[in-house]
Amino acid sequence: MIRKKLSTQKSKGETQNTLGYGLKKSILIDSNRLQTGTTQEFIEFLAKKIDKSCKGKQRNTSFHEMVSFDPSDKITPEQALAIAKELYSDTHGLNREHAFAVHTDTKQIHVHFIWAPRDFNNKIYNQVDDYLIIEQKLTELEKKHGLLQVTNRKSLNPDLETKPQESRNEKALEVRGIKSHKKQFKSEIEKAFIGVTTTTAFLANLHKQGFDIIPNGQNAYSLEKEGQVFKASELGIQHSKLKNKLQEQHKFSELMEHYSKKARRYNEGLNLSTNEDVEFLKKNKYKTVLEKKFTHQESGSNVEHFFKNSTSQKAFEYHKDPSKVTFQDLSRDSIKAGLQRLTTDMKKPGPLYVHGPDYAKKKMWMEFKMMNLEDKGFTMSGYKPTQQDLNELEQRKADYELQAQKWKAKKAVEEPKLVEPVIVPPVLPTPVQNAPEKPPQPTRQVAPTNDDLIDDLMKEFEPATPTPVAEAPTEAIEPPKPDEPIASDLYTPMAPEPLAEPESRKIDGDYSTYSNDELVEAFEGIQKKLDKKLFTGTSKSDIAGHRYMDRQNLIYERKGEVKRQYDLRQDFYEVFDEIKERDPAAAKQLEQAFKAHMANKRAVTFDLKPQLKK
Repeated sequence: MIRKKLSTQKSKGETQNTLGYGLKKSILIDSNRLQTGTTQEFIEFLAKKIDKSCKGKQRNTSFHEMVSFDPSDKITPEQALAIAKELYSDTHGLNREHAFAVHTDTKQIHVHFIWAPRDFNNKIYNQVDDYLIIEQKLTELEKKHGLLQVTNRKSLNPDLETKPQESRNEKALEVRGIKSHKKQFKSEIEKAFIGVTTTTAFLANLHKQGFDIIPNGQNAYSLEKEGQVFKASELGIQHSKLKNKLQEQHKFSELMEHYSKKARRYNEGLNLSTNEDVEFLKKNKYKTVLEKKFTHQESGSNVEHFFKNSTSQKAFEYHKDPSKVTFQDLSRDSIKAGLQRLTTDMKKPGPLYVHGPDYAKKKMWMEFKMMNLEDKGFTMSGYKPTQQDLNELEQRKADYELQAQKWKAKKAVEEPKLVEPVIVPPVLPTPVQNAPEKPPQPTRQVAPTNDDLIDDLMKEFEPATPTPVAEAPTEAIEPPKPDEPIASDLYTPMAPEPLAEPESRKIDGDYSTYSNDELVEAFEGIQKKLDKKLFTGTSKSDIAGHRYMDRQNLIYERKGEVKRQYDLRQDFYEVFDEIKERDPAAAKQLEQAFKAHMANKRAVTFDLKPQLKK
């Protein structure tokens, strides 16, 4: 069994949409309220009851969770519902407004649970460490009902509580059986501890293993190897931990001063070149990563390319003679953009040459293969891939193909919404041909023009959520039916379905899945939690300026509130990037409000709800 938090609703409308999604797809419903009338009527009734249970300044109207069962668990929908009720009865308590909905539309039977935070005794749910309590209850229920047991729970492995939380990317790699860079670092660090008793010997072992020790002050440092950099605190080997584990032969500050002279920074001169004739800075008709994420400045015969969100962080430099790209950053985007720059300018496909350390050349080779440049006639020499490289390439291609299938499926679902303005134009030419007289002709020519204009205006000013329009043809065919009670029952499972679509798409932390309102709400919500005093830029800095300073200030170890505020700012930047991607004008308004807030001694509230473009 796996329990997952799905969303938090902050209004009656959001609660009603969530209930609509949960209850209309379900094959079995259970609630503290007796279900009467149609499903839609019950949803509206329950949404009002949940909203009414909120008191005072309570901001959260309801919560939405899900419990899923493994396909190997041979259970019926009734059994799944009974187990879910047992779980939440013992953890949250069911003396509150709530609803259960059993879904069988996937391989895993799952139960949705929508509940009000305040119970019938007017007590709000505020259980400390509820995550651990629920995990322990899930383990207990798995044993009790003979279900497949999940092994990586804190309740079964208490050591997990002391381990640092892995990032989403690391977890994704782990699921695919690939060891993340951080885990590779940690396994090598464990070897460096073997047979040492002092911090001096430990750091010397790391240096022998190929790690560069980059001091970030007197008592803080980072480790760098093959272009990957992690702070010591992320790896659990910061000075405070080493001091408890090892003796100090030399002062730590002296060790840092010693390694500061040896430290090698991120890149070792990766470059990509060609001997073919090029058309310098040729424009590409496609909107590539190069165009989307980078900007450039010409400096003589060289062109410096920077990240769009920073005017000082250089990614790579493009040279006219000889034709080559030198990289200051080894991220996938930078390497991909450098390849696009050089191959676009080449007058005909030909050979490319890569130079630099092996770990950097491997990244170049990988992007070359992922871009299928060989199929376009390009070749690359300078790096010979290992069998492990080939296996990693196959895995990346498989992952990309899987993602492509998801995109196609999403597009197929959305395609009917795009085919809205039909009919009319084919009908209009016929009367024009049949009318011999000249006076009517201008009238008939004007009519189609106005219709096209109306269609264009409707497209221009259509609502931000076009979903209901997709259902319009179905309702328009049989207009009398919505007034009939029986037809209402027939139509309720289908017509309101799209209302819950934003709920099913939203993934916490992945802002590309947020609706426009959710995105602006996230921006405002994070801003209210930010402490102006802990921003690393000046009061006059824009968002890009603060982001740049955060990247530069890696010289100290963040703890407590400083660490929490840093993490909040990173979320803040990501939300802003997504808004800017959808509507630069709206992003500009938000940034102006943000700068006003930072410059003003008093808090400036955001009362800005721009209609972002889809």
